[in-house]
Amino acid sequence: MQEKEEAPEFLTKLSENRGLLWEKINHLKEAMGNVEGAIHRRTEECEKEFPLKHHFDGGLYTRELFLPKGSVIVSLIHKQAHPSFMLEGLVSYLDDSGMIKELKAGDKVFTEMGAQRVIYAQEDTRWCCVYKTNKTNVEEAEDELFTEDYLELPKSVIKKYMLKNK
Repeated sequence: MQEKEEAPEFLTKLSENRGLLWEKINHLKEAMGNVEGAIHRRTEECEKEFPLKHHFDGGLYTRELFLPKGSVIVSLIHKQAHPSFMLEGLVSYLDDSGMIKELKAGDKVFTEMGAQRVIYAQEDTRWCCVYKTNKTNVEEAEDELFTEDYLELPKSVIKKYMLKNK
């Protein structure tokens, strides 16, 4: 039996004395961008390493992501609340309140508008998210559903996160 790997130390450090979590995650994302082997989204390398399956039907967009064991992902900021389902694997992630949690195959999580996560794959993982959209292509749907700048969120969401992180 394989021993379970703990969440990496950087998840704990990121959650401690976090201030505004978006800013901390942004610093981590910038630092990761300078690491050899870091992969940026919307590149061939990203598609190969973290394959996504997309499906559009009836105003719903499902997005299934594969995360290889040992990978770290900084998600985009979500502009829509939605459910996600762990189809396979085990991850540690920093949740919306700065707590480190685990998800395993069969678990579900509800993502709030404004959420951004740092995810560490403890095992090869398949994660599926479901979104409402009338868009029918990936780039348009991503532009509608995600942002890299929390200031693009509604002021009420920004205020809620600022109060939560005081």
